[in-house]
Amino acid sequence: MKTYDVVIIGGGPGGYVCGIKAAQLGLSVALVEKAALGGTCLNWGCIPMKSLLRNAEVLEAVKDSASFGITIPTGSLGIDYGSAHARSREVSEKLSRGIDFLMKKNAIEVFRDDAVIVGPRQVELMKSGTYLECRKMVLATGADSIGLFGIEGDGVRVLSPRQALDLKKIPPNTAIIGAGAIGMEFASIWNSYGSKVTIIEALDRLLPKEDDDISTELELQFTRRGVESLTQCRVEGIEVLDDGVLINLRKKDGSSQGLRKDSVLFALGVRPKLQSGWTETLGLRLDGNFIGVDEQMMTSIEGIYAIGDLNGKFPLAHVASAQGIIAARAIAGFPTESITYRNVPRCTYCLPEVASIGFTEKEAHAIGYSVRKAVFPLSANGKALASGESRGFVKILSDSGTKEIIGVHMVGPHVTELIGGLSLAMRFEATSNELSSVIFPHPTISEAIVEAAHVLERMAIHF
Repeated sequence: MKTYDVVIIGGGPGGYVCGIKAAQLGLSVALVEKAALGGTCLNWGCIPMKSLLRNAEVLEAVKDSASFGITIPTGSLGIDYGSAHARSREVSEKLSRGIDFLMKKNAIEVFRDDAVIVGPRQVELMKSGTYLECRKMVLATGADSIGLFGIEGDGVRVLSPRQALDLKKIPPNTAIIGAGAIGMEFASIWNSYGSKVTIIEALDRLLPKEDDDISTELELQFTRRGVESLTQCRVEGIEVLDDGVLINLRKKDGSSQGLRKDSVLFALGVRPKLQSGWTETLGLRLDGNFIGVDEQMMTSIEGIYAIGDLNGKFPLAHVASAQGIIAARAIAGFPTESITYRNVPRCTYCLPEVASIGFTEKEAHAIGYSVRKAVFPLSANGKALASGESRGFVKILSDSGTKEIIGVHMVGPHVTELIGGLSLAMRFEATSNELSSVIFPHPTISEAIVEAAHVLERMAIHF
């Protein structure tokens, strides 16, 4: 029986990053993963989705080529979604092979197997029957997508996000249930490739966790692209037919509607992958549906840690990685710094992109802030106009007393690349005055950030 300083169950962005950091800190590490390294994010989520979105972005630019003086003869544009799918798989597989290399580089022993926890210091590998002993253990098994009414995805009429990412043809007339990040990204891709898309959301707006102004702008732009949005609609039932699906809806006013589509995608979020023995046999304490952890990611059992989607703090890949580093440092006996989840950037890679950090305007008011806000439209930004992508804005919130930046919300081209700078600013409690004094390069879309800071200071330059 082999003994390790730490055994990690799960090789996603939380688990493999935790393993690398633990190895760097001098620990012997075993990682158990039954599928490809990189987890859902790399193999069947974030990465292939961004590859497909890039294809959709290029396609939208080609459609608009006439405005740039490039004419494509009618009927000569060939669109092959199958090639887009193939490229997305190539990207994911290349990155997964890269993680294989990183495991070897850092002397991490990888077991391709299912793991069952026998005790706080022992794991059984089900396929091989091998037992692993460890001083500490990290749970990083991730999450599964949520369905409805017990209906299982068949990959044709009813789709999970994973099944949708493996389609080689776009569904021509489809409904997406859930207007969160996953739903909005699929809607962007499929709409670009000609699908007639209807988004169904039980709450009152698209991206309901984002700032209200973001949702309003996004609904306007999606409507212009021909995407139908049915908000404040609850799904009361789904009938799977031979040639499609019938979705029974209940509207806010109490009236009902039957929506007939070729297929439906469940984009309702995720639930943690918990093994029954974790709570029943080991006695792990749950916090709602998730595993309760402290600021160092340790569970109620000494020496067992839970990171990523399992603890429910913030179901994002970059949060899982950060938590993995914290857990590794704690296990190795190094000091750790707790995560301020309010300052974690959030990104939705639909067309146009959405990026945010901190409080929404409504949240800030509810907490008791005296809020000062500024909005700078991209229609006043030279680079956005030159690029033909001038729809959108940068919105910054500050506390009117201290002037500290408490929230930033952006919609438009490449804003997911810009939000990292605001993450740094908020990490060091930057004020609107300090942000307005930063020199941004010209001409760039990033200038909209400093322009919004000038508006906050009541000294707008280009607006």
